[in-house]
Amino acid sequence: MSAEMSRVLVTGGLALLTAFILALINNWISARAGVDENLRSQRLAAYPELWKETGAVSRWPRTEPTRLALEGLHRSYRSWYYSNGGLFMSEQARARYGDVQELLAALLHHSPSGPTDRLVENAYTDLMETTSALRTALTQDLDARQRRTPLTVWQRSRWHRDATKKAEARMNRALRPKSAFVISPVQHV
Repeated sequence: MSAEMSRVLVTGGLALLTAFILALINNWISARAGVDENLRSQRLAAYPELWKETGAVSRWPRTEPTRLALEGLHRSYRSWYYSNGGLFMSEQARARYGDVQELLAALLHHSPSGPTDRLVENAYTDLMETTSALRTALTQDLDARQRRTPLTVWQRSRWHRDATKKAEARMNRALRPKSAFVISPVQHV
């Protein structure tokens, strides 16, 4: 076989191999895009319910949640997670959800109070910030406010590392031996 013929065969073989690999990659990307769009659709169906529930500790206007209301919120989040949306959360959104649930548990279990006692201001702020981080993670899962690019993926990764550190600091404050609730004044009817 001539050198020219060998070169043609090798070049043709490499071209076929390259075409095959590119076809595999294209197929993987197309399948992944379909899965991503399906997952996004399922998140769009599930996330609004949790989003609405997080309004109980909103930034504007601030609310005055009672211990009883926070216990209900804690259970409501759990119910949503196991019946509706937990399956569709990204690892990062799941971590922020966990931060909220752990902080709620700490506030409720390490702070004896009555059912109508209200959350003190600094505990409210910590819970509000932790819940806000959960909402941010939900919008990131949906790419609702910013399209995903390699740069935003890196920025979100850094943001989640910071959110984890801040959540740990809030949890440490919640575990300190002081009440997170203030006794509500007796209301006369």
